[in-house]
Amino acid sequence: MSNNEILQKILKIEEEIKNRKSLGELDRYNTGEKKHLKQIAFHKCLKRNRWVFGGNRSGKTECGAVETVYMARGIHPYRKNKNNVFGWVVSLSSQVQRDVAQEKILKYLKKEWIAEIIMSGGKKDNPSGGIIDQIKVKNVFGGISTIGFKTCEQGREKFQGSSLDFVWFDEEPPKDIYDECRMRVFDKTGDIFGTMTPLKGLTFIYD
Repeated sequence: MSNNEILQKILKIEEEIKNRKSLGELDRYNTGEKKHLKQIAFHKCLKRNRWVFGGNRSGKTECGAVETVYMARGIHPYRKNKNNVFGWVVSLSSQVQRDVAQEKILKYLKKEWIAEIIMSGGKKDNPSGGIIDQIKVKNVFGGISTIGFKTCEQGREKFQGSSLDFVWFDEEPPKDIYDECRMRVFDKTGDIFGTMTPLKGLTFIYD
């Protein structure tokens, strides 16, 4: 390979690095030569109750976070989009919320898309280090969507009363909380989706 060919190859690599840096994480999701076909199938599925099962680091949580951002922003590529969307992200505990689902959603939300972050613990200027209560997201139709965060350790009573467009369960919840969330999406004909590692074998989720 000549010096000129080496130089051209280096310039091409530098240009690719520059292009990738200019894109957000959502722009880079499932692009390139290697695509995660199960993630794509999940997003394309039009059922109102759908789940992704997989082991650790299998990409299942990425599915839930991206689906949440798609819906909140009103930019879902395979579904009818809405304005002023209200949904919940349900984790097993506040620590799991902070370290997993919350971190993934912040990863895919561009800063300019965020209208406000309401904290239940920690500092607003460092949301990833605290516990988020709600993220207000600028919807492309002009309104404001709300991503609310709940944990199973709060108990069923904390899940009552709201009318929701979607609920994302990050891991399998207790059945009483699952049943309560099904009621929350009833009025708006909303969606339930979950991402989980089936550690307990066959449970009510399979029914």
